[in-house]
Amino acid sequence: MKYKNIFFDLYGTLIDIKTDDYRPEIFYHLVNYLNYEGIRIEKEFFQSRFEENIKHQLAVSLEKYPDVDIKKAFFETILSFGYNTCDYILDTIMKIYRSLSLLEFKVFDDVHKVLSSLKKDFSLGLISDAQTLFLSKEISILSLDSYFSSITHSSVLGFRKPDERIFKIALDKHNAKANESIYIGDSIKRDIGSKKVGMTFILIKRGESIYDEEFSEADIVVNTLEEAQHFIRSNI
Repeated sequence: MKYKNIFFDLYGTLIDIKTDDYRPEIFYHLVNYLNYEGIRIEKEFFQSRFEENIKHQLAVSLEKYPDVDIKKAFFETILSFGYNTCDYILDTIMKIYRSLSLLEFKVFDDVHKVLSSLKKDFSLGLISDAQTLFLSKEISILSLDSYFSSITHSSVLGFRKPDERIFKIALDKHNAKANESIYIGDSIKRDIGSKKVGMTFILIKRGESIYDEEFSEADIVVNTLEEAQHFIRSNI
């Protein structure tokens, strides 16, 4: 068998998602929640202070492809108003923030069928640019968590795709060799790092989520996961 491991991107590949992270009403509701926890913050300043903390994280990072820690940004924002807080409140803020920012959130139609089939013959892993809490909750909500033997995500690392290190870390965590592994993702720009470390890179073009990019850098280009599965099973 040539391939033993299949790694997947999450958002745009398995999950069809659209978000609007900076709608003012989101932060209005967050401040209302904080008021119930005894944290009094002026609504008109909370969002701008949060955005400043996000920009600061990116500005001070030494990484070429930095990722942000949204939980840390909320902690520092609340602290800037003179309040300390705990993980429970921060996690609750994160959940409210994410749930209110979601405009569309579902698995693509072919996902469960293909993952169930591939899991019988291959070891599956997940490599995602994601916040820890968002990813863990969302793969559970959509019943994706049982498919994967390993999960590697960017926010705990401080850098994101296409940094080759995230793919190397994922391979090590999975105890997998690059030349025995496939990576399936929906973006040349972000996911080309998989090919650079020696994995076979399958680019999936998902309808309206198609990126206007040069597809020739991918090893294979498909329109559905079922097409990807056909290629994989034809090369084992």
